[in-house]
Amino acid sequence: TLTLSAQRNHQLWLDYQLDIPFANKFLFENTVSYQTLLSQDDKWRSFSLSPSLEYVFFTWLDLTAEVPLGFTFQADNNNTFEISPLVGGRFHITQNRRVNTRFVIRYQQRSFRQVEAEDWDYSNRVRLKGEVSVAINRPNLFADKLWYSLIEYEEFFVLDQQLDERYANQRRLRLGLGYRLNYKNRFEVNYAWQTSRNEIEGDFTATDNLIWLKYKMFLNPSKPKPPDNTP
Repeated sequence: TLTLSAQRNHQLWLDYQLDIPFANKFLFENTVSYQTLLSQDDKWRSFSLSPSLEYVFFTWLDLTAEVPLGFTFQADNNNTFEISPLVGGRFHITQNRRVNTRFVIRYQQRSFRQVEAEDWDYSNRVRLKGEVSVAINRPNLFADKLWYSLIEYEEFFVLDQQLDERYANQRRLRLGLGYRLNYKNRFEVNYAWQTSRNEIEGDFTATDNLIWLKYKMFLNPSKPKPPDNTP
């Protein structure tokens, strides 16, 4: 999901996520997002598309690549477009259990354009995230009619220049409740708290409360191998 202009207010984020695993090693994922400020002051709306590809390198390590594309409409006609490719890895600390823990490290290059000014700014940052998912009513996260909870904490670190009106330096905590109806359909309701700063060395001053709703659709389930009838 793309990061938007810092606001001291409540925001609504809506995600539709399509996942297609293939070849037993790869996962193609595409997320369509709508994000907005709920108050009418300094109103903005953002639409983004985030295709990504994951590769299972080891059982404990997934390599990831993602290319988020986002357009933000702002009340003062200061509209922006951003391309922010990421590469990184997801390390599985515990998996296939009731409690699953992961650590994610990603490098992101941001190409950011003020539409009216017709110029581009560029910046680089590292994102570090810890994730914990807990199966509530099943022994693991792969069963149908499953309730699960999740908690994530992510830090954003700018490596070079700060982009003016975006919060590149950021901290985000997400708490969520999810329901897996079946392999294909999964739903999440999340609350996220984030704080940000306008300068690389400044204090964290802006705080946002996010209501974050997700619908995940998985296609192409793996099929069990046919039984071996060889005598």
